[in-house]
Amino acid sequence: MRHGVKTNRLNRPAEHRHSMLNNLATSVLLQGLKTEPMERGIVTTIAKAKVVRGLVERLITYAKKGDLAARREAARFVKDPAVLQGLFSDLGGRYAKRPGGYTRVLKLAERRRGDSSELALITLVEDEITPRKPKKSAGKAKSTNAKAKQPKKKKVNITQSEAKVQSAAAEGAAEDASEAPAAE
Repeated sequence: MRHGVKTNRLNRPAEHRHSMLNNLATSVLLQGLKTEPMERGIVTTIAKAKVVRGLVERLITYAKKGDLAARREAARFVKDPAVLQGLFSDLGGRYAKRPGGYTRVLKLAERRRGDSSELALITLVEDEITPRKPKKSAGKAKSTNAKAKQPKKKKVNITQSEAKVQSAAAEGAAEDASEAPAAE
């Protein structure tokens, strides 16, 4: 029985699956190290992308630790020395403040030609994370509201031709104001 075993076998023997996932993870990290943002990411099937996402996130967590034991653990999966060096020198520092979620899996609309498999793009997340602002408590509402003190403006419906005339008049007034200090 397979109680508690939740790994996706991907219809492959264990040796082939591990080798394929290591190669996919290395490719995702290599694409993440590139400087052009449009070229970052690889296209694969949705099932493979979901499985390799966990491996890539674990490798980046090792890179954030940065010690020798973490480097050796990462070297078990990443066989390319240049990618391993970039993982610890660049990606570890890039995601130092991020608590997790380093990858993004985007489903693509197109399908693979040979077997019509659903495709996905797996990339590293580039944006900085901003902490959430604490929600204001709804218990006490302030009696002084800045919006309540300001007089309300009336909405006036004007046509496009009237709007052009008004904008031209405003530009003329701005030009007159800018010429006045120069004439003095």
